[in-house]
Amino acid sequence: MQTSKNLDLQLEAARLLIDAGSQNLRQANVLAASDAMEEASAILDMAEESTEEVLKLRARVLNELGVVSQRKNQLDQARDYHREASKMCDELNARGIDFRGNGAATHLNLSSILVASGELDEALEAGKKAIVLIEALRADGQQGAEGLALGAHQNMALILARKGELDSADAEMTNAIELAKKLGEQGAPNISVQAAQGCQQLSVAMFEAQKFDRALSWGRVAAELSEKAYEAHGQPVLGVYIVSQINLISYHERLGQFAEAEDGLWKALEVAGNDAQIMRRGLAFYEACRKQADVRLEAGNLPREEVDEGYEEIKARIEAIGGLPALPESTPQA
Repeated sequence: MQTSKNLDLQLEAARLLIDAGSQNLRQANVLAASDAMEEASAILDMAEESTEEVLKLRARVLNELGVVSQRKNQLDQARDYHREASKMCDELNARGIDFRGNGAATHLNLSSILVASGELDEALEAGKKAIVLIEALRADGQQGAEGLALGAHQNMALILARKGELDSADAEMTNAIELAKKLGEQGAPNISVQAAQGCQQLSVAMFEAQKFDRALSWGRVAAELSEKAYEAHGQPVLGVYIVSQINLISYHERLGQFAEAEDGLWKALEVAGNDAQIMRRGLAFYEACRKQADVRLEAGNLPREEVDEGYEEIKARIEAIGGLPALPESTPQA
Protein backbone atom coordinates (compact mmCIF):
# COMPACT_ATOMS: atom_id res chain seq x y z
CA MET A 1 0.00 0.00 0.00
CA GLN A 2 1.33 3.42 -0.95
CA THR A 3 2.05 5.75 1.96
CA SER A 4 1.10 9.39 1.94
CA LYS A 5 4.76 10.40 2.13
CA ASN A 6 5.69 8.26 -0.89
CA LEU A 7 2.79 9.67 -2.89
CA ASP A 8 3.83 13.22 -2.04
CA LEU A 9 7.38 12.52 -3.21
CA GLN A 10 6.10 11.02 -6.46
CA LEU A 11 3.84 13.97 -7.13
CA GLU A 12 6.58 16.49 -6.43
CA ALA A 13 8.93 14.68 -8.83
CA ALA A 14 6.23 14.59 -11.50
CA ARG A 15 5.40 18.27 -10.96
CA LEU A 16 9.04 19.31 -11.38
CA LEU A 17 9.33 17.28 -14.58
CA ILE A 18 6.14 18.76 -16.01
CA ASP A 19 7.32 22.29 -15.23
CA ALA A 20 10.69 21.56 -16.85
CA GLY A 21 8.99 20.03 -19.88
CA SER A 22 6.71 23.05 -20.26
CA GLN A 23 9.71 25.35 -20.14
CA ASN A 24 11.44 23.27 -22.82
CA LEU A 25 8.34 23.51 -25.01
CA ARG A 26 8.33 27.29 -24.70
CA GLN A 27 11.97 27.22 -25.81
CA ALA A 28 11.11 24.93 -28.76
CA ASN A 29 13.23 22.10 -27.30
CA VAL A 30 10.75 19.39 -28.24
CA LEU A 31 13.01 16.41 -27.56
CA ALA A 32 13.82 17.51 -24.01
CA ALA A 33 10.15 18.35 -23.40
CA SER A 34 9.12 14.91 -24.63
CA ASP A 35 11.62 13.15 -22.35
CA ALA A 36 10.49 15.13 -19.30
CA MET A 37 6.78 14.56 -19.97
CA GLU A 38 7.23 10.84 -20.62
CA GLU A 39 9.11 10.46 -17.34
CA ALA A 40 6.45 12.42 -15.47
CA SER A 41 3.75 10.25 -17.03
CA ALA A 42 5.56 7.09 -15.94
CA ILE A 43 5.79 8.37 -12.36
CA LEU A 44 2.09 9.22 -12.28
CA ASP A 45 1.22 5.77 -13.65
CA MET A 46 2.76 4.32 -10.49
CA ALA A 47 0.45 6.33 -8.24
CA GLU A 48 -2.08 3.96 -6.70
CA GLU A 49 -4.63 6.64 -5.84
CA SER A 50 -6.65 9.00 -8.02
CA THR A 51 -6.49 11.97 -5.71
CA GLU A 52 -7.28 15.50 -6.83
CA GLU A 53 -3.58 16.28 -7.24
CA VAL A 54 -2.90 13.08 -9.20
CA LEU A 55 -5.74 13.87 -11.61
CA LYS A 56 -4.56 17.45 -12.08
CA LEU A 57 -1.02 16.36 -12.88
CA ARG A 58 -2.20 13.59 -15.20
CA ALA A 59 -4.39 16.05 -17.08
CA ARG A 60 -1.48 18.48 -17.38
CA VAL A 61 1.03 15.91 -18.58
CA LEU A 62 -1.37 14.41 -21.13
CA ASN A 63 -2.18 17.85 -22.51
CA GLU A 64 1.52 18.67 -22.77
CA LEU A 65 2.24 15.32 -24.44
CA GLY A 66 -0.46 16.24 -26.94
CA VAL A 67 1.36 19.49 -27.69
CA VAL A 68 4.66 17.60 -28.02
CA SER A 69 3.02 15.19 -30.48
CA GLN A 70 1.66 18.12 -32.50
CA ARG A 71 5.15 19.60 -32.70
CA LYS A 72 6.36 16.22 -33.98
CA ASN A 73 3.50 16.20 -36.52
CA GLN A 74 2.05 13.06 -34.89
CA LEU A 75 -1.52 14.32 -35.14
CA ASP A 76 -3.40 11.12 -34.32
CA GLN A 77 -1.37 10.65 -31.16
CA ALA A 78 -1.82 14.31 -30.26
CA ARG A 79 -5.59 13.99 -30.62
CA ASP A 80 -5.65 10.92 -28.35
CA TYR A 81 -3.59 12.66 -25.65
CA HIS A 82 -5.79 15.76 -25.74
CA ARG A 83 -8.97 13.67 -25.63
CA GLU A 84 -7.79 11.83 -22.51
CA ALA A 85 -6.67 15.08 -20.88
CA SER A 86 -10.06 16.66 -21.64
CA LYS A 87 -11.87 13.77 -19.96
CA MET A 88 -9.80 14.29 -16.83
CA CYS A 89 -10.54 18.02 -16.87
CA ASP A 90 -14.26 17.22 -17.09
CA GLU A 91 -13.91 14.78 -14.17
CA LEU A 92 -12.21 17.42 -12.05
CA ASN A 93 -14.94 19.90 -12.93
CA ALA A 94 -17.60 17.33 -12.00
CA ARG A 95 -15.93 16.98 -8.59
CA GLY A 96 -16.28 20.73 -8.09
CA ILE A 97 -12.53 21.32 -8.36
CA ASP A 98 -11.45 24.60 -9.96
CA PHE A 99 -9.27 23.57 -12.90
CA ARG A 100 -10.76 26.02 -15.37
CA GLY A 101 -7.56 27.51 -16.74
CA ASN A 102 -6.00 24.18 -17.60
CA GLY A 103 -9.35 22.82 -18.70
CA ALA A 104 -9.94 25.70 -21.10
CA ALA A 105 -6.49 25.33 -22.67
CA THR A 106 -6.91 21.56 -22.93
CA HIS A 107 -10.33 21.73 -24.60
CA LEU A 108 -9.00 24.39 -26.97
CA ASN A 109 -6.01 22.22 -27.89
CA LEU A 110 -8.31 19.27 -28.51
CA SER A 111 -10.64 21.37 -30.64
CA SER A 112 -7.76 22.70 -32.74
CA ILE A 113 -6.37 19.24 -33.47
CA LEU A 114 -9.85 17.96 -34.35
CA VAL A 115 -10.29 20.81 -36.84
CA ALA A 116 -7.02 19.82 -38.47
CA SER A 117 -8.22 16.22 -38.81
CA GLY A 118 -11.65 17.27 -40.15
CA GLU A 119 -13.65 16.04 -37.12
CA LEU A 120 -15.74 19.17 -37.01
CA ASP A 121 -18.67 18.14 -34.79
CA GLU A 122 -16.39 17.03 -31.97
CA ALA A 123 -14.20 20.07 -32.58
CA LEU A 124 -17.24 22.31 -32.17
CA GLU A 125 -18.21 20.63 -28.90
CA ALA A 126 -14.70 20.97 -27.48
CA GLY A 127 -14.45 24.56 -28.70
CA LYS A 128 -17.71 25.48 -26.97
CA LYS A 129 -16.50 23.91 -23.71
CA ALA A 130 -13.33 25.98 -23.95
CA ILE A 131 -15.26 29.21 -24.49
CA VAL A 132 -17.60 28.56 -21.53
CA LEU A 133 -14.61 28.05 -19.23
CA ILE A 134 -12.76 31.03 -20.66
CA GLU A 135 -15.73 33.36 -20.24
CA ALA A 136 -15.96 32.30 -16.58
CA LEU A 137 -12.27 33.09 -16.16
CA ARG A 138 -12.70 36.47 -17.85
CA ALA A 139 -15.63 37.27 -15.57
CA ASP A 140 -13.35 36.57 -12.59
CA GLY A 141 -10.60 38.74 -14.04
CA GLN A 142 -8.17 35.84 -14.31
CA GLN A 143 -4.79 36.70 -15.80
CA GLY A 144 -4.27 35.19 -19.25
CA ALA A 145 -7.98 34.68 -19.92
CA GLU A 146 -8.09 37.31 -22.68
CA GLY A 147 -5.28 35.57 -24.58
CA LEU A 148 -7.09 32.25 -24.31
CA ALA A 149 -10.27 33.93 -25.54
CA LEU A 150 -8.47 35.22 -28.63
CA GLY A 151 -7.36 31.72 -29.58
CA ALA A 152 -10.75 30.22 -28.77
CA HIS A 153 -12.69 32.65 -30.98
CA GLN A 154 -10.22 32.25 -33.84
CA ASN A 155 -10.61 28.49 -33.55
CA MET A 156 -14.41 28.75 -33.46
CA ALA A 157 -14.39 30.96 -36.57
CA LEU A 158 -12.47 28.30 -38.47
CA ILE A 159 -14.78 25.50 -37.31
CA LEU A 160 -17.91 27.41 -38.31
CA ALA A 161 -16.46 28.33 -41.69
CA ARG A 162 -15.62 24.69 -42.37
CA LYS A 163 -19.20 23.77 -41.39
CA GLY A 164 -20.62 26.36 -43.79
CA GLU A 165 -21.89 28.73 -41.07
CA LEU A 166 -20.19 31.71 -42.67
CA ASP A 167 -21.97 34.61 -40.96
CA SER A 168 -21.26 33.07 -37.56
CA ALA A 169 -17.65 32.52 -38.60
CA ASP A 170 -17.37 36.19 -39.54
CA ALA A 171 -18.77 37.21 -36.15
CA GLU A 172 -16.33 34.99 -34.26
CA MET A 173 -13.31 36.35 -36.11
CA THR A 174 -14.52 39.92 -35.68
CA ASN A 175 -14.71 39.24 -31.95
CA ALA A 176 -11.19 37.81 -32.05
CA ILE A 177 -9.83 40.91 -33.82
CA GLU A 178 -11.36 43.17 -31.16
CA LEU A 179 -9.68 41.06 -28.47
CA ALA A 180 -6.38 41.23 -30.34
CA LYS A 181 -6.64 45.02 -30.53
CA LYS A 182 -7.30 45.21 -26.80
CA LEU A 183 -4.39 42.90 -25.98
CA GLY A 184 -2.10 44.81 -28.31
CA GLU A 185 -2.95 48.07 -26.55
CA GLN A 186 -2.03 46.35 -23.27
CA GLY A 187 1.39 45.47 -24.65
CA ALA A 188 0.91 41.74 -25.18
CA PRO A 189 3.69 40.41 -27.47
CA ASN A 190 3.14 38.97 -30.96
CA ILE A 191 -0.62 39.56 -30.88
CA SER A 192 -0.64 41.12 -34.36
CA VAL A 193 1.03 37.97 -35.68
CA GLN A 194 -1.56 35.67 -34.10
CA ALA A 195 -4.40 37.87 -35.34
CA ALA A 196 -3.01 37.87 -38.88
CA GLN A 197 -2.58 34.10 -38.93
CA GLY A 198 -6.15 33.58 -37.71
CA CYS A 199 -7.49 35.73 -40.54
CA GLN A 200 -5.26 33.91 -43.02
CA GLN A 201 -6.74 30.58 -41.97
CA LEU A 202 -10.30 31.90 -42.18
CA SER A 203 -9.69 33.41 -45.62
CA VAL A 204 -8.33 30.08 -46.89
CA ALA A 205 -11.38 28.26 -45.48
CA MET A 206 -13.65 30.73 -47.29
CA PHE A 207 -11.67 30.25 -50.50
CA GLU A 208 -11.96 26.47 -50.22
CA ALA A 209 -15.72 26.90 -49.73
CA GLN A 210 -15.71 28.92 -53.00
CA LYS A 211 -16.86 32.04 -51.18
CA PHE A 212 -14.32 34.15 -53.00
CA ASP A 213 -15.56 37.61 -52.00
CA ARG A 214 -15.45 36.61 -48.33
CA ALA A 215 -12.01 35.09 -48.84
CA LEU A 216 -10.78 38.36 -50.32
CA SER A 217 -12.31 40.38 -47.49
CA TRP A 218 -10.55 38.35 -44.79
CA GLY A 219 -7.43 38.14 -46.91
CA ARG A 220 -7.26 41.92 -46.91
CA VAL A 221 -7.63 42.02 -43.13
CA ALA A 222 -4.87 39.42 -42.80
CA ALA A 223 -2.63 41.44 -45.12
CA GLU A 224 -3.18 44.62 -43.12
CA LEU A 225 -2.46 42.86 -39.82
CA SER A 226 0.59 41.04 -41.16
CA GLU A 227 1.98 44.30 -42.55
CA LYS A 228 1.64 45.88 -39.10
CA ALA A 229 3.28 42.81 -37.57
CA TYR A 230 6.17 43.06 -40.01
CA GLU A 231 6.62 46.76 -39.29
CA ALA A 232 6.71 45.99 -35.56
CA HIS A 233 8.82 42.81 -35.54
CA GLY A 234 10.73 42.78 -38.82
CA GLN A 235 12.41 39.74 -40.34
CA PRO A 236 11.16 37.09 -37.84
CA VAL A 237 7.58 37.55 -39.10
CA LEU A 238 8.34 38.14 -42.77
CA GLY A 239 6.92 34.70 -43.60
CA VAL A 240 3.51 35.71 -42.23
CA TYR A 241 3.54 38.80 -44.44
CA ILE A 242 4.53 36.74 -47.49
CA VAL A 243 1.71 34.24 -46.96
CA SER A 244 -0.85 37.07 -46.72
CA GLN A 245 0.33 38.59 -49.99
CA ILE A 246 0.40 35.24 -51.79
CA ASN A 247 -3.14 34.56 -50.63
CA LEU A 248 -4.30 37.96 -51.90
CA ILE A 249 -2.83 37.18 -55.32
CA SER A 250 -4.92 33.99 -55.43
CA TYR A 251 -8.12 35.71 -54.34
CA HIS A 252 -7.82 38.60 -56.78
CA GLU A 253 -6.87 36.23 -59.60
CA ARG A 254 -9.87 33.97 -58.95
CA LEU A 255 -12.18 37.00 -59.10
CA GLY A 256 -10.62 38.18 -62.37
CA GLN A 257 -9.02 41.19 -60.69
CA PHE A 258 -5.71 40.71 -62.44
CA ALA A 259 -4.30 44.22 -61.93
CA GLU A 260 -4.91 43.99 -58.17
CA ALA A 261 -3.27 40.57 -58.10
CA GLU A 262 -0.23 41.96 -59.90
CA ASP A 263 -0.06 44.93 -57.53
CA GLY A 264 0.03 42.53 -54.58
CA LEU A 265 2.80 40.51 -56.21
CA TRP A 266 5.11 43.46 -56.78
CA LYS A 267 4.35 44.96 -53.39
CA ALA A 268 5.43 41.69 -51.79
CA LEU A 269 8.61 41.58 -53.87
CA GLU A 270 9.37 45.18 -52.92
CA VAL A 271 9.18 44.29 -49.23
CA ALA A 272 10.70 40.80 -49.30
CA GLY A 273 13.17 41.15 -52.16
CA ASN A 274 13.63 38.26 -54.56
CA ASP A 275 11.92 35.79 -52.27
CA ALA A 276 11.64 32.43 -54.01
CA GLN A 277 8.19 31.66 -52.62
CA ILE A 278 6.74 34.91 -53.96
CA MET A 279 8.46 34.55 -57.31
CA ARG A 280 7.13 31.01 -57.69
CA ARG A 281 3.61 32.34 -57.12
CA GLY A 282 4.28 35.25 -59.47
CA LEU A 283 5.48 32.94 -62.23
CA ALA A 284 2.33 30.81 -61.86
CA PHE A 285 0.20 33.96 -61.92
CA TYR A 286 1.68 35.25 -65.17
CA GLU A 287 1.56 31.82 -66.79
CA ALA A 288 -2.14 31.59 -65.94
CA CYS A 289 -2.75 35.11 -67.25
CA ARG A 290 -1.07 34.28 -70.56
CA LYS A 291 -3.71 31.59 -71.09
CA GLN A 292 -6.58 34.05 -70.62
CA ALA A 293 -8.44 35.65 -73.52
CA ASP A 294 -7.55 39.26 -74.26
CA VAL A 295 -11.05 40.42 -73.39
CA ARG A 296 -10.82 38.86 -69.91
CA LEU A 297 -7.42 40.40 -69.27
CA GLU A 298 -8.77 43.78 -70.34
CA ALA A 299 -11.73 43.35 -68.00
CA GLY A 300 -9.25 42.69 -65.20
CA ASN A 301 -7.30 45.87 -66.10
CA LEU A 302 -4.15 43.96 -67.09
CA PRO A 303 -3.61 44.09 -70.88
CA ARG A 304 -1.63 41.29 -72.51
CA GLU A 305 1.43 43.45 -73.14
CA GLU A 306 1.65 44.16 -69.40
CA VAL A 307 1.28 40.45 -68.68
CA ASP A 308 4.15 39.69 -71.04
CA GLU A 309 6.32 42.40 -69.49
CA GLY A 310 5.68 41.09 -65.99
CA TYR A 311 6.31 37.51 -67.11
CA GLU A 312 9.71 38.38 -68.55
CA GLU A 313 10.64 40.38 -65.45
CA ILE A 314 9.77 37.56 -63.05
CA LYS A 315 11.67 35.04 -65.18
CA ALA A 316 14.72 37.32 -65.14
CA ARG A 317 14.56 37.60 -61.36
CA ILE A 318 14.29 33.83 -61.00
CA GLU A 319 17.26 33.33 -63.28
CA ALA A 320 19.23 35.87 -61.23
CA ILE A 321 18.88 33.76 -58.08
CA GLY A 322 19.80 30.54 -59.88
CA GLY A 323 16.30 29.11 -60.23
CA LEU A 324 13.59 28.21 -57.74
CA PRO A 325 14.45 25.84 -54.87
CA ALA A 326 11.97 23.38 -53.38
CA LEU A 327 9.70 25.04 -50.86
CA PRO A 328 9.31 23.93 -47.23
CA GLU A 329 5.86 23.33 -45.75
CA SER A 330 4.32 26.53 -44.43
CA THR A 331 1.09 28.16 -43.34
CA PRO A 332 -1.89 27.02 -45.47
CA GLN A 333 -2.30 29.17 -48.57
CA ALA A 334 -4.99 29.58 -51.17
